[in-house]
Amino acid sequence: MADMVQQDTRWKTWFSLLLGLGLTFLFFYMMAPFVVAFLLGAVIAIISNPIAEKLKTRNVPSGIAALLVTTGISLGIVAPLGFILFSGSYRLLRLIGNMQNDFSTTGDIWNHPAVLSLFETITRWAPVDIPWIQSQLMVAAQSTIAAVSRLITQTLASMPAFFLGIMVIIISVFFLLKDGRRFLSFLDSLSPIQSDRSRELYLSFERSCRGVVLALFGSAIIQGALMLIFALALRLPNALLIGALTVIMGMVPVVGASPVWAGATVYLFFNHGAGSAIVMLIGGILISPSDNIVRPAIMKGHSEMHPLLALVSVFGAINLVGATGIFLGPIIAAVFVSFLQILASEIRSESIPLPPPSQGLDK
Repeated sequence: MADMVQQDTRWKTWFSLLLGLGLTFLFFYMMAPFVVAFLLGAVIAIISNPIAEKLKTRNVPSGIAALLVTTGISLGIVAPLGFILFSGSYRLLRLIGNMQNDFSTTGDIWNHPAVLSLFETITRWAPVDIPWIQSQLMVAAQSTIAAVSRLITQTLASMPAFFLGIMVIIISVFFLLKDGRRFLSFLDSLSPIQSDRSRELYLSFERSCRGVVLALFGSAIIQGALMLIFALALRLPNALLIGALTVIMGMVPVVGASPVWAGATVYLFFNHGAGSAIVMLIGGILISPSDNIVRPAIMKGHSEMHPLLALVSVFGAINLVGATGIFLGPIIAAVFVSFLQILASEIRSESIPLPPPSQGLDK
C-alpha cells in the first residue's frame, strides 16, 4: 500500500513538473516578441519614476500621475522619434533613388569642376590611372547605395511591428509607474535569493538604466545640437532633419554621427565648394569626439562597469535583438556583473573559515 502511494505521489510530481515546464515554455514563446518592448518600457519607467513620485507627493492619485507622465513621454519623446524615423527613412529613400538614377544614367559627377581639380592634383603627385579609379569608385558607390536602399526599405516595411512595439512600451510604462512597487514585491516573492540581495539587484538595474540611457541621450543630443549649428551656418537643406538624424546616429556605437557629417561634407564639396566642405569637415572632427567627453561624465557614479565590457555588450545585444540592444546591452551586462558580485559575497560569507596555523613550528 505504501509503495502504491509513493508511486502515485511520484507520478503526480512528474506530471506537475512537465505541466509547469510546458506552461512556462508556452508563456515565454507567446511573450517573446514583446520582451524587448517590455524591457524598454521598464527602463523608461525607472527613469521617469521620480517625476511620478513628485506628483504623488502633491496629492495626485497614482493612476493620474502615471497617466500624466506616460502621456508626456508619448507626446514629447516617443511620437517625435517615430515621426523622425518614418519621415527620415522616406526622404532618404527618395534621395537614394535619385542618386541611383544619377549614377546609373550619367557620369556627370566626374566632370564636376571640383572632381576634375582633385584628379589633376592627384596626377601631379602620383602616376595613377584615373579611369580605373573612377570605375572602382563608381562600383563602390553603387554597391553602398544599393545596400543602404535595402536597409531603409526593410525599415519602412517593419513599421507596423515598430508601432505595435511602441504601444507595448507605452502601456508598460503606465502600469509600471502605477503598480511598480506591487510588481517589485511580486518579483521579490518569486526570487530564490534573499530580499536584501534582490533589492541590490534592482538598485543596480536602476543605476545602470539611468547611467546608460542618460549618457546615451545626452551625448547624442549634444552631437545633434552641434550638427544643427553647422548645418544652419553652412545653409544645408533640411537642417532640422539633419540634426535629428545626428541624434539618432549618435546613439550607434563606434560609427556614431560620422556618416551624417561625412555625407554633409561631400554634399557641400560638390554644391558649395571646397571652403564649406572644409568647415564641415572641421565640424565633424569636433562633433565625433564630444561623445567620448560627455558620456563618461554623465555615467560617472551611475555605473562602475568597464568600458570594454560595455562596448562588447552593446555589439552582442545589437546582434541578438537589433537596434534596441544599444540600450539593453550595457544594462543587462551591469546587472549580470552585480549578480556575480552578490553571488561571490554569498559564497565568501557561507564558506567555512580555516583553522589558524599551528604555532608549534614558530617555537
